[in-house]
Amino acid sequence: MDSPFFFDQTRYWSEGDEKAHFDWLGRIACIQDVRGRGTQVVLTIDPTAVTAADMIELCAIYRRYGGDLEQLQSLEESSNAQD
Repeated sequence: MDSPFFFDQTRYWSEGDEKAHFDWLGRIACIQDVRGRGTQVVLTIDPTAVTAADMIELCAIYRRYGGDLEQLQSLEESSNAQD
């Protein structure tokens, strides 16, 4: 099954910008895996591990790199139940 969490056709302004995106994703604790697949960056996220701090970071990175924030709605509900 494909992950419901991904960025599609992200425009990077430099190699450093692309590296910053992947590095940032790697620092968010609830993200278990990040993979490039064609024009997508696909995330594997453990919904049971999402904290309020993770949600702040996920929302920020989705805004910065043009992700669809609607993908995060189910995680927001999980995060609210934990905190």
